[in-house]
Amino acid sequence: MSTVSQRDAVFTPFMLRVRATIDGEDTWVPPQLRPASDQSVAAATDAWFSLRARSEQVIAEANAMLTGRPLVDLDDEFGTGELAFVIRYGRQSARLSMGQRGRKAWVELRQCGQPTARPLEPVDLSVLEDLIIDMLWNERRNSDG
Repeated sequence: MSTVSQRDAVFTPFMLRVRATIDGEDTWVPPQLRPASDQSVAAATDAWFSLRARSEQVIAEANAMLTGRPLVDLDDEFGTGELAFVIRYGRQSARLSMGQRGRKAWVELRQCGQPTARPLEPVDLSVLEDLIIDMLWNERRNSDG
């Protein structure tokens, strides 16, 4: 188990969780998702934008703890006709997008290699932390086995 130092006081709980995961100490918790729901275009745009903005902070915190390791990457999609970005770590990826049909829209999260019968959406912004931990955990598990 990692020892706690005075330096740990400057780390966020998420940063400490990233360190525990890469050290093999964190337990896996799946990202909390629910079936995507139709909402107004304005509400879906706001939800997607909040996820996109929060993802930058979460990725920066994760990467601060991944010294000497591959980093978590963020790619915005363009030219696809929809709002979308992809978070990647190693062979793991997750795409967050906003779909629209007429005056209704929805936010959708698709994880690489995890097909779903219907679109899923994050329960809240904390799903981004769980999503990155999930990627780190899966990469560690795949490299160990």
